[in-house]
Amino acid sequence: MRYRLQIFGLLTVALFTGRLAAQSYGLQLVPLCELQTKVAQGEHRSVRVEGVYLSGLEGQYLVTADCLGRSTSIEFALKSHRLWGRLVRMSNGTSTKKHASGSGDAILVILEGEFYGPSVPDPRLPEAIRKNYHPGWDHNNASMTKLVVHAIQSVEPLPADHPCAAPKSGPNQWPCFQNPAPAPQSEGAGPGAGVSHEAGHARAE
Repeated sequence: MRYRLQIFGLLTVALFTGRLAAQSYGLQLVPLCELQTKVAQGEHRSVRVEGVYLSGLEGQYLVTADCLGRSTSIEFALKSHRLWGRLVRMSNGTSTKKHASGSGDAILVILEGEFYGPSVPDPRLPEAIRKNYHPGWDHNNASMTKLVVHAIQSVEPLPADHPCAAPKSGPNQWPCFQNPAPAPQSEGAGPGAGVSHEAGHARAE
C-alpha cells in the first residue's frame, strides 16, 4: 500500500511539473527589442524572451543587438531554481579564473517572467516635472524597462561572433550596453539611432 502511495505521489508531482513547464513554454518567444520599444509606461506583460544576460556589481541586465543602447533591468523572483547554478557559474567564469570580482561574462539566455514598461513618475510631483522626468528601473537610471524573472529556460555561451560578445582585449566590456540610457528618440528613428561607437562600448562601472 505504501509503495502504491509513493508511486501515486511521484506521478502527481511529475504531472504538476509537466503542466507548469507546458504553461511556461506555451508563451510565445517575444523579441526583446519589441518589448523595450512597445511596452507602454505603466504596462506589464507575462513574457518569454531571449536576450544577452549581463551581470555586474551594480546590477543585472538583459540586452540585444537589435536595440543597441537600450537595457532591461533584471530582478529574480524565481519559482524554479532550474539552471540558476549554471547561469551563475557561466557569468562568473572569467572573474573566477582571475580570482577577481566585477563585470561578468555575457550569456545568451531565455527567461520567463513579468516585463514592465517605463515606470510612472510619482503622482505627487508637479505636472511640469512629471512630463519631463523619466525614472529608470535601476539606480543608474540606465534601464527604462524591467524584467522580473520567474523561470530560467535556457542558458548558453554567447557565440564569439555575436554582436554583443566582448572583445578578447576586454572580456568584461559590454558592447551592447550603454550607460546612462539614451535620450528618447524622435519618431522614425531606428532602435540604434544616436548611439555612438564609444557609448556602445561603455563599461558598466
